[in-house]
Amino acid sequence: MSSDIHGTESAPGTPDATTAHGPTTPEEAAGKAAPSATDTSPDLEQTSIDGEEVLGLNRRFAQVRRSVGALEKVLLQGPRKYSRRDLAEEQGIPERLTSVYWRSLGFSPVDEDTVVYTEEDAHAIGDLAAIVEDDALSERAFSSITRGLGFHMGRLAMWITEAMVDEAKVVDGLGDADARLQMLDRMPELLETLESQVVFTFRRQLAAYAARAGSEVLHRGTDELFPLQRAVGFADLVQFTRLSRDLSGAELADVVARFEAVGRDVISVGGGRVVKTVGDEIMFLADTPEDGAQIAVSLAETITADPDLPPLRVGLAWGSMFSRYGDVFGPTVNLAARMESVARPGTVMIDPDTADAVEKAIPGGFEVAEGEDVDLHGIGTVHLAELRRGRSAALDLGL
Repeated sequence: MSSDIHGTESAPGTPDATTAHGPTTPEEAAGKAAPSATDTSPDLEQTSIDGEEVLGLNRRFAQVRRSVGALEKVLLQGPRKYSRRDLAEEQGIPERLTSVYWRSLGFSPVDEDTVVYTEEDAHAIGDLAAIVEDDALSERAFSSITRGLGFHMGRLAMWITEAMVDEAKVVDGLGDADARLQMLDRMPELLETLESQVVFTFRRQLAAYAARAGSEVLHRGTDELFPLQRAVGFADLVQFTRLSRDLSGAELADVVARFEAVGRDVISVGGGRVVKTVGDEIMFLADTPEDGAQIAVSLAETITADPDLPPLRVGLAWGSMFSRYGDVFGPTVNLAARMESVARPGTVMIDPDTADAVEKAIPGGFEVAEGEDVDLHGIGTVHLAELRRGRSAALDLGL
């Protein structure tokens, strides 16, 4: 499984990067007093070398501070000027909602008198808080929405910055520190385009999910506990842990990036959508049994045939589930996850109900091999079989 890699960030509630205080002399930075003119100790020559190194560190510190400060100036669109108490007294935003908003976005809490909020912050918090105050949105929904925004925008910010750092390393041949500095310097010129792309993508995705929600209204006999009928799949790279011990960090990141790129392409072309990725595993949904089967088999075929990737194993189940917080839950989801864990490399494992649903949806499109009873942890004994391509055509990935 992968872990987040954090780049340079100025934490809310801390002094601006442009006002942070660094060492004033090389000796202060080195943690020692400056040598006097009469100092004849044997390590004077070494002290001089250390001083040159510290001077270089100071220059780098000043350069980073300027770059971060310039980017913050563009991003925050104004100085920090309000505390929680100020927002309550001057703009009528309840301190409680400001605190919930800030914490839900994933930022460190600040007390009521710490000046941390900008004019833009005040507008953003005030707009959403007004909906709660007008009873158009409950505080529970307010908290849930802001948590979603914080989580996904935080990941997006990390994704974009790390993509730019990686580009500087690969294309320009820079080391990590210089690549991050270049990212900081280039970000302001890209900001307007990136920001418009975020809004565009959000609107497009919201339109797609609204259409999907509308189609659910037409379903009859909905199970209120698990109302959504979906195909859910888990796909996992085989022996990834062993592979991770043999590769450098950059090489391992390339494998994960390749897996995620190919996986997302297959899922999108197949008519599904990615729920989440965690390093060597990807979870997907599809609205029909045939789409789920096509995606699952195509993933196994495509990634297993890729010489740059380990083989893949997939578990696929069709059934009812419950959706919340951008994820899905229920016995069907658990079944798919358990089947993936026992699948052989390069295969797709399914249960009898899923096999029946796929056959009814696309007769002869896929074949089911002779199966066997398998004891699945937390579920019990299930008759599992391998799903293979039949008469259905392979996905055209445009490669």
